[in-house]
Amino acid sequence: MAGIFSYISSIFAYPLGYIMQWCYLLVNDVMKLPVAYVFALFLFTFVTKLLLFPLSLKQQRSSAVMQAYQPLMNEINQKYADNPKKRQEELTKMQQEYGYNPSAGCLPLLIQFPIIFGLVEVVYKPLTYMIRVPKEILELFSDKARELTLAAGGTVNERYIETTIIEKVKTVVQEFLSLGSSSSYSSTEVAEQISKIEGLDLSIGSLNLWETPKLEWSLMLLIPVFSILSVIVSSLISQWAIRGQSDRNKGMQTTNIVMIAVSTVMFGTMSFSFPAAFGLYWGFSNIVTIIQSAILRKVVNADTIRKEAEDKIEEKKKAQKATKVVKVTDKAGQTQEKEMAADELARYRLQKAREMDDKRYDMMASSDDDED
Repeated sequence: MAGIFSYISSIFAYPLGYIMQWCYLLVNDVMKLPVAYVFALFLFTFVTKLLLFPLSLKQQRSSAVMQAYQPLMNEINQKYADNPKKRQEELTKMQQEYGYNPSAGCLPLLIQFPIIFGLVEVVYKPLTYMIRVPKEILELFSDKARELTLAAGGTVNERYIETTIIEKVKTVVQEFLSLGSSSSYSSTEVAEQISKIEGLDLSIGSLNLWETPKLEWSLMLLIPVFSILSVIVSSLISQWAIRGQSDRNKGMQTTNIVMIAVSTVMFGTMSFSFPAAFGLYWGFSNIVTIIQSAILRKVVNADTIRKEAEDKIEEKKKAQKATKVVKVTDKAGQTQEKEMAADELARYRLQKAREMDDKRYDMMASSDDDED
């Protein structure tokens, strides 16, 4: 399972590493900003959010449509509260009849997870995905970093091997430069890669952003706190946006309150499970989301979209209640005209189709018997 997870993460890390590399080059080499990695993370967040904006726009529209369908869903949930199977059948039937897909707005949230895991992989392996050190030279540097770590009495954590290389290059660079004369690679090739590594700073002062925060007092603790607070503020602003609109949204408000609690716990746990750079990314992501939501509320007229969906629902209800005169044949073969509503007519047609299938099956079985 871990192997599959690592494989999927590496797939997303490859393109995300390029984005992160370009962001870092812009703020570090061009703009010459301090703590360039932090600014690069923010720029990375902004770029990925911009790329996902069309999906966020679709999600905003879907949320407005969902408000129109919420009363129907609440009615079914209450009516079949004691019969989960029937409740699910009725919800599915309602979605099919009205052409409503409740999961249509979930895609942006689902895409966030590959971005998170891809970014975490980039943080752990900046030499592979950001500065693209050739694989053979990276293996050479890895062996040297292991040798130096063990010689100093330390232990080697393979998950942090690339960030260990960065630390060792910046403290005992001569050990790595000597690899140019003791390997099949030229001194120029080795020196060129070492120069790239020396120019890479993944820290804020003494805080290494590839390290995982711990539940103990230190400046590093401020990063997960920032991440958790941003989740809460972003969620509360979303909750405030629908508060007091009407009673039909009470179900959504309750659901959102539960989501606030769940997301706070989930991302709080992740903030203490992944590198500190993840906490910064997620905090920045929530800040950008707040700004993006304000823009989307200006671009998308939720009231108009909801009203259009409500009109569609009313038209469908009228069509279902409207009667139609059809000719009905009873079991005795007598035909008469009868008024039927749309749902009753659908049931009648289904019944007739089943009867025709039964007759066709009986005829085929009889034919097989005659041949025997």
